[in-house]
Amino acid sequence: MRKLFLFICIFIEIYSSSNLRKLEKSDDIIILHTNDVHCGVQDSIGYDGLALLKKQLQEKYKYVFTVDIGDHIQGDTLGILTQGEAIIKIMNKLSYDVAILGNHEFDYKIDVLKSLSEKINCGYISTNYCYNKNKTTIFDEYVIKEAGDKKIAFIGLTTPETLTKSYLLTLVDEQGNLMYDFLSGNNNQDLYDKVQKNIDEVRSKGADYVILLAHFGMEGDVLEENTSIRLLSHLTGVNALLDGHTHKVYSTTTPDKNGKEVIIAQTGTKLKNIGKLIIKTNGTIIHEMISKVELNDDYDASLVETVTRSGVERYVDKETREFIDSLFDDLSDKLNEIIGYSPFDLLINKDPSDDSHDQLSRNEENTLANLVADAFRSAAASDIVILNAGAVKKDLFEGNITYNDILTILPYSDDIIVKIVSGQTILDALEHGVRLLPEKSARFPQVSGLKYKIDMSINSSVVVDNANVFVKVDGERRVYDVYVGNEKLEPKKNYSISSRSFLLGGGDGYSMFTPYEVTQNSINIENQAFSDFIKIDLKGVIPEKYKEVEGRIIKTEGKQSDQDGENNSKSNGNYIKRMKLLSVFIILAVML
Repeated sequence: MRKLFLFICIFIEIYSSSNLRKLEKSDDIIILHTNDVHCGVQDSIGYDGLALLKKQLQEKYKYVFTVDIGDHIQGDTLGILTQGEAIIKIMNKLSYDVAILGNHEFDYKIDVLKSLSEKINCGYISTNYCYNKNKTTIFDEYVIKEAGDKKIAFIGLTTPETLTKSYLLTLVDEQGNLMYDFLSGNNNQDLYDKVQKNIDEVRSKGADYVILLAHFGMEGDVLEENTSIRLLSHLTGVNALLDGHTHKVYSTTTPDKNGKEVIIAQTGTKLKNIGKLIIKTNGTIIHEMISKVELNDDYDASLVETVTRSGVERYVDKETREFIDSLFDDLSDKLNEIIGYSPFDLLINKDPSDDSHDQLSRNEENTLANLVADAFRSAAASDIVILNAGAVKKDLFEGNITYNDILTILPYSDDIIVKIVSGQTILDALEHGVRLLPEKSARFPQVSGLKYKIDMSINSSVVVDNANVFVKVDGERRVYDVYVGNEKLEPKKNYSISSRSFLLGGGDGYSMFTPYEVTQNSINIENQAFSDFIKIDLKGVIPEKYKEVEGRIIKTEGKQSDQDGENNSKSNGNYIKRMKLLSVFIILAVML
């Protein structure tokens, strides 16, 4: 009996110790971060996968924070049809602790952003989104979170390029005066000074760690002076910078003003990765990149589902997946509406599974971009269209075309407007658009009703300011042989141009269009115009002419005009006539 009692005591002791160890949670601080989700709520890892990761970590760690570095409410159907509200509901479901503004948080206009900022439970922070007149910030500039006896300060920053990479008309008043700013003055020195002031301030309030949440980007389609590397090189007192904006994937370090190496990380786009910043109890900070959420052996499997996305089997949180599915169910009838049919693929992406900025349309003519540009010209009955390549986001595959396809191809829901501009303005616009060639750029000009050539042997002479906005052409031009229809473009002649209000309002640095008045406003929303063009103009079927590019944009080495052959022929003919005449004079001279 004594042995049995002793055995029971030992068993209880072992069981209790095991459970005690299981209940003991680490004091390490975990910060999960996302960026540029662009409404990809169930792409790759998905928000439901993030929910599973977070719940599993919360069983092992006392302090788990979730932060977002911008561009979450825009980019796909769920955001477009609800103007971002459905995305905010999901973020609230996941209990995000901190969120900042990306440039695309402004795409649904200021009133919508204000409404969403009141609906997101964690609120927004931004140290540099402010009123232009007095530089007063609109949201809190930072937030301090407590983790036991430690304090972590998060400071939010939105790229100064928001002025050229958002729905610009939402940032100006009816007279065209800029109402908001992002502290880009004095070559961003105003921004650096403000951020350093905030760093010093949170340190004085007892912050043990300072984390910058910056929708800036370290590399990619961004000016060097607006990169996170340049930002950190002007600051001290930062422990880590969690980055966004350029859709790149990196986890590295870069020096601050004093040469101290600071962790900097970005997760790509559409939840292909989840960033995990770990602050150890001894003060050491490390970073991990999670590309797939694994299932812990001791986690309740009944709370988990297995799904396949892009050919990869993934674990997701069952409750969150059902919640997201319910949001889509409310919109299913509209999304599944069949608009038309395509007998072939029209590809915009080099890799259809890749949502990075490495799109085919960003440095050459593209069939899908041609189709979209033609739709805009048809909607406005304008002479020409110039379309920034970054507006077209997804491929169009062979088969039925649904309304969901339309919204994923053109996710911005921008207005199509018309202006009457000079031919010289068009020449300046094209020159600006091809400035970065051979590199790829979102501002690369796809066209309709227009043809042009680019002399790749000439370096661009376009001058831009520190926000990448066109100033002037100061040298030889790359663009030549520009035709409107079948006629050579005349610099002094006026032409009607239709495009997205983003571009004609100065977006992507196309400042040459801003002085002109809008002659037709809000003709149609871009994705609806595209839908109508397929349904009505094309009678529901994409014609063969869009299967291949048409020579709207031609790159050359040196000037190779269409008229060269004709001009050479005329020149040769004149030379022969002159030689014949000279021969007659010589014969007459000899005879005399």
